[in-house]
Amino acid sequence: MLLNTAAMPPKSRAKSKPAADSKKKSTTGKKASPSPAAPISDKKQQELNFLAEVTYEASVEDVQKSFKLLGYGLKEGDRHYLKAGCSAIERVCEEHEGLQTLIKAKGVETMLSIVRHMPHAHVSPSMSEAINAAAAAVYRQSATWLDELDQVDFHELPNVLHLAHWLGAEDEDVAISSLAAMERFVLYRGEHAVTLLASDALQVLHRIIGHNRTPELVTEAFSLLFRLCDLCSGQAVVPVVIKESGLVKTVVESLQQAPLNMRLQLTGLRLLALWSTLTMEVEDTGYTRSEPKDLKDLVRQANAEDHAREVVANLSRSGLTHAAGWISAISSRLPGPVSKSEPGGIAAQRRTPPQGKGRRSNSKDR
Repeated sequence: MLLNTAAMPPKSRAKSKPAADSKKKSTTGKKASPSPAAPISDKKQQELNFLAEVTYEASVEDVQKSFKLLGYGLKEGDRHYLKAGCSAIERVCEEHEGLQTLIKAKGVETMLSIVRHMPHAHVSPSMSEAINAAAAAVYRQSATWLDELDQVDFHELPNVLHLAHWLGAEDEDVAISSLAAMERFVLYRGEHAVTLLASDALQVLHRIIGHNRTPELVTEAFSLLFRLCDLCSGQAVVPVVIKESGLVKTVVESLQQAPLNMRLQLTGLRLLALWSTLTMEVEDTGYTRSEPKDLKDLVRQANAEDHAREVVANLSRSGLTHAAGWISAISSRLPGPVSKSEPGGIAAQRRTPPQGKGRRSNSKDR
């Protein structure tokens, strides 16, 4: 058996080699064909056609549906929905009429939520460009509308505050335009200052100052704050500033970040000096109120006087004695540090009732 197997000739591989070569050629020679695109369903095609027909004349319901489809495309990663939705929003923002519809449909805050959600959605660069283009259209049309708004149209004040609140912290052009629009309304009629204060305008301005540190923009915000507070009584200003108490510290911090900008320093210190002089009148019932009657403690806690003293010292060392005199005259109204036992403000809220006229009259009756 061993001899027979040894004598058998080896198997020839010549026949199998061409077959292997042909198989290899068939596998390597063919290029991987791209997978065919999934067919678009009838429902999807109808929705895409709807988005393609949306313009600035669309209704509130159409704008809301457009944002709904845009959000669906962002969530599911569907570029057809996303790009068609972004194009629809851009067409809506081509005219002022479309911006008004966008505001009524709460599209401004919806657009911001989409922009903020975009980094977590891991979208492609082309899809992110489409979203940014739609957001830029909203910013651009908002700034244009604010610039062209007439101060006679007082019924548009809520929309001005709406755009300033949502977009003032996102886009510098919208912030500048909203500040200019509010100033026009205040200069046209002093009653608008009271309306803005009652509509949480200080919260809106605080938001703008906190997110935009450009000295020119901050100076305009300080100037508008001064006008608002100067045209209203202390009775109207003190409660709203106390409610937005962090604004005082933000003003001082903004001054500290640009110590060499004299226009900013003059405007900011003038605002702080005005706040230091405002008081809220209350009826004397023989007992002190739990709320403060002025803003001096807030100005003290923000270290406004220390900053003003430093600015005056820097100007004096630089030889700018006239500018140092101006700053010194303005800062003379700022409250200095006081001890806890000194009367007035928040530090002395819980004091024993003072000896008032009512107590003396009672003793006379006795």
